[in-house]
Amino acid sequence: MPEGAELLEEIDYAQLGWPATSVAGHPNRLRLVSWAPDGRTSLRVLLACGRPHLYEGWSSAELERPVRDLADREVPALLLTNAAGNLDPTLESGQAVVVTEVVDLQRPPIDEPPVLAIMSPAEAARLAAALDPSLVARPGRYVAVAGPHYETPAEAAWLRGYGEVVGMSTVAEVRAAASRGVRACVVSLVVNPSGAVVDHAGVLAAGALLSEGLARGLAALVAAFMSEPPATL
Repeated sequence: MPEGAELLEEIDYAQLGWPATSVAGHPNRLRLVSWAPDGRTSLRVLLACGRPHLYEGWSSAELERPVRDLADREVPALLLTNAAGNLDPTLESGQAVVVTEVVDLQRPPIDEPPVLAIMSPAEAARLAAALDPSLVARPGRYVAVAGPHYETPAEAAWLRGYGEVVGMSTVAEVRAAASRGVRACVVSLVVNPSGAVVDHAGVLAAGALLSEGLARGLAALVAAFMSEPPATL
């Protein structure tokens, strides 16, 4: 949980009728906390701990349901985090990307893949600067693939034309948020070089190290995200 947050209530996804994942590292629980990210104004924040994936057999509608349910309860803003592979050789494992666009390669494109705009590069750069100094961050594009395998070198080279980081999640939540007018911010933690030999245990270990820096900077990021309207795309 973020530093300074007080746990008020906790519930399993199953009790909400939400899809759950069997992937290690995802507890599948929704936590309600009281938190003052700016040190003054206390907010009631919902922490969705765990994310199901398209490759596990869930439909797009099922994956979108949690965000749609939150929007129905007038949640105004959504902060998403994910672990991602690095497509840009100037990025390194241990860094982060504040996402400007999600390129949807989970659905077969008719011509070009759909691109879901989240925020301008200027807005992403502002939020990247708000993160903890130990977590080097920059704006970039996230490419969503179906998985569940990690990319081959040839696939990584091809995907590089679409974005800076790649992963197997996030697009359903972004799509649902856009359809309901919920502001979204996506932070991708770079945990492995795409196209290299990697296993899930290594990804979990890298993510755990990065999550400490993210937790330290989360208050400043949320305060910055909520302080100003999004820049024009």
